[in-house]
Amino acid sequence: LRRTWLESMAKVHVKNGDFSEAAMCYVHVVALVIEFLNKRKLFHSRCSAFKKITANIDEESTMTEDCGIQDIHYSEEVLVELLERCVDGLWKAERYELISDISKLIIPIYEKRREFEKLTDLYRKLHGAYTKILDVMHSGKRLLGTYFRVAFYGQAFFEEEDGKEYIYKEPKLTRLSEISQRLLTLYSERFGAENVKIIQDSNKVNAKDLDSKYAYIQVTFVNPYFDEKELLERKTDFEKNHNINKFMFETPYTLSGKKQGEVEEQCKRRTIVTTTNTFPYVKKRIAISSEQQTDLKPIDVAIDEMKERTSELQKLCTCNEVDMIQLQLKLQGCVSVQVNAGPLAYARAFLSDGKSSKYPSKKVNDLKEIFRKFVHACSIALNMNERLIKEDQIEYHEGLKSNFRDMVKELSDIIHEELLHEDMLHNHWLRNSLHVFSAISGTSDSGFGSPALSVL
Repeated sequence: LRRTWLESMAKVHVKNGDFSEAAMCYVHVVALVIEFLNKRKLFHSRCSAFKKITANIDEESTMTEDCGIQDIHYSEEVLVELLERCVDGLWKAERYELISDISKLIIPIYEKRREFEKLTDLYRKLHGAYTKILDVMHSGKRLLGTYFRVAFYGQAFFEEEDGKEYIYKEPKLTRLSEISQRLLTLYSERFGAENVKIIQDSNKVNAKDLDSKYAYIQVTFVNPYFDEKELLERKTDFEKNHNINKFMFETPYTLSGKKQGEVEEQCKRRTIVTTTNTFPYVKKRIAISSEQQTDLKPIDVAIDEMKERTSELQKLCTCNEVDMIQLQLKLQGCVSVQVNAGPLAYARAFLSDGKSSKYPSKKVNDLKEIFRKFVHACSIALNMNERLIKEDQIEYHEGLKSNFRDMVKELSDIIHEELLHEDMLHNHWLRNSLHVFSAISGTSDSGFGSPALSVL
């Protein structure tokens, strides 16, 4: 009986602290019951009502009468209890945005029964859920999971799992070393510690190169991946962590065969994998169904890295609550004037006289444009830092400012263009620029009047 299996899975997930997976089990149970009641004309909705909550819900629409569910008496009362459990489960999972979708199914039943006390309690929970959403959006401290690609090699040990690849979802901020150790311990108990090896690089594994005497587990950290169109639709952190099935990781390499090299020779391979179901799911791992690889040449790597640096600064500057530690760490890395590191290394390698002609003019111009945006982002971040620091950090800030000026001077000399206007380092310029950033990042202008910035 599928419901029995889902209930058992939910208990295991709760025990292990995997509350999102437990909540999805509860949602699937409700969908199963709703399908049963709908077929008996006892409830108007079908499991498609849960599509926004989980794209995996269609699994329950194929429920057949021979699965044993007809032996259980389901009623509206049972349905309400299960829906209430979903609300509690989603709250524990910190997926507050989904509570209203479940509540929409409960409210008409309460209203029909004139259960005003329960309506009051439910609306109180809804109020609490929306308040929580505002809190976590303001603080940015909600962590909805970390993802890893896990591949298994070794026919003698894994049998039909040999060569299979999965995406694993781990709670909160799980480190690569933690999941690697957990899998090593799990399979060492099964196969013997002397027979299990962990592969921790992200290179493509050729099974023929592996020793058949061992069971190999490759573990790679991955990030959720969205194309430009999806990013326009998925604006919040929650939306970027819910109903997701594409993940990306990158592998550095050089044409000479080394993993790392000078910026002029540093390439990287971007791999995007797609899973058979979306996360979160009733299971912690989902099989990978397809894989797509793109090779980035050195100038492409430079463009990509500079875009990422600029985006990170923009995001930090448009947060409702500015994280000063992160802001200063990013600034320090961005305004570095080291010879072989940081943004200047890219500019020297790809934009300087005698070198830029080696690369396609479009990519050279793209890199120049990104540097303009990068300087703009750095100047805003410096202005913001100056407004937030206390007296004991003034000297540190002046150092950052001096490094920034030196960096911009060299950048301007390299691309033969004045990149820094003096008013960009004055505070009166900050607010207009923040509004520009908000438009770029999709952050509401109202955030700039928040208490965190009222001290500026």
